[in-house]
Amino acid sequence: MSTPESDTDTRLTLPRRTTPTWEVELLLSGATVFTLVQLATWLPGWASHISPRLSDFWRQVADLSLVYLMCGVVVLAVAFVLHLLLRAYWVALVGMDSVFPGGLKPEKLRDGPIMRDWIMGRWKPMPAQIEQADNQATIVFGLGIGLARMMVTITVVVSLLMLAVLFLAATTGTAEHAERWVLGALGVLLFPWFVVMWLDRWFGARLQRGHWLRRTMESVMAAYSRSGVGRESATLVTLYTTSVGDRRGNWIVGGIITAAILASLTALAMLKDDLGWGQYGRFPLLEANQANSVRHVHYASQHEPAQSPHLPYIPDLQAQGRYLPLVVPFVPQLHQQMLDACPEPKNLPRGFAGRQQRSQATLACIAEGFAVTLDGQPLDLAPELYSDATRDLRGLVYMIPLAGQSRGRHELVVALHPQPGPKPDEYDAPSVWRIPYWY
Repeated sequence: MSTPESDTDTRLTLPRRTTPTWEVELLLSGATVFTLVQLATWLPGWASHISPRLSDFWRQVADLSLVYLMCGVVVLAVAFVLHLLLRAYWVALVGMDSVFPGGLKPEKLRDGPIMRDWIMGRWKPMPAQIEQADNQATIVFGLGIGLARMMVTITVVVSLLMLAVLFLAATTGTAEHAERWVLGALGVLLFPWFVVMWLDRWFGARLQRGHWLRRTMESVMAAYSRSGVGRESATLVTLYTTSVGDRRGNWIVGGIITAAILASLTALAMLKDDLGWGQYGRFPLLEANQANSVRHVHYASQHEPAQSPHLPYIPDLQAQGRYLPLVVPFVPQLHQQMLDACPEPKNLPRGFAGRQQRSQATLACIAEGFAVTLDGQPLDLAPELYSDATRDLRGLVYMIPLAGQSRGRHELVVALHPQPGPKPDEYDAPSVWRIPYWY
């Protein structure tokens, strides 16, 4: 006859079919989930800070790489959170089964006979429920790591491809068609893979070993496998899809990746909209060149902490002191065409004197690219080169004297000169910024 102590020991023993890695899973999920969540919120902020500072050549690489990297981080963070929740549910099932052994007590159900039969017909024994929860937690953990690894591989491969293609476009003088080059390169690289997959599906059974076409297809598969594209490279994902059914598994994996991409793009869009979302209905948009509007982006006192502004700004809505500094940040994403249009000074002396002459010539050229007016009159004032280490900023500063200005409202207007041509994916508003202030 067993003693109470032996009964207690038996109850606290985990089921024999418990996944042997459950302790390591909990350790990894619990130790990294908070870091992953913080990384998922930090990456968009870093991207919004660095992306405008890159020229189009590098910005395309950075933006696409960020989206794929964000997908991997989001998938892994969500997987670890779900894993912890499922493991918590599994622990609860094990604990409750230990406290109340024997499972459901049908004789203690006080429902009617129909409800009792309905519950009994759908009730699973506790060992089966415990095993199911255990398996679900492990599947989520493994699939999350597998998908994250796959997204990191895609990030590296696509980034290297874009870098090579964009470099080739720049060296051949066709950088303006870089997007077409990238899409064309992706098509050229993926076309053989899809052709091999199609031939294998419809004619693979007819090709004997040693046939030239079969050897060619195997060589193509080996090349893609070495680059991390083959299904055998994604061990965890392939194991899952083939176990639950290839069609169903692929739909689930595709749905997860699509949801991760949408979440990444949404996070980036929300970060760019620093005023946040809301149902403002027909409230007018505060656009750059809109009259009778005060936009927070043009006032340093209303910038977010550690924000590196991209648009012209002044200290505050109300001008004080003897001078009003107007800072025009130089943002490669917006102003790179100015430097590209500046002629290269010739016959410069060596050393410091040559660097000074080059700097002054470049400053004069950049200043010509901005047309600044005050209350409708051109601002007859030369800018100075400006830097701000606290904002990681470079640009121009106009020190506008306030002496002689009347009390009341004034308006600064900064415009690119000449105006760049509109892009198809942008608003038709010109690159003009109105900055009202009161003195």
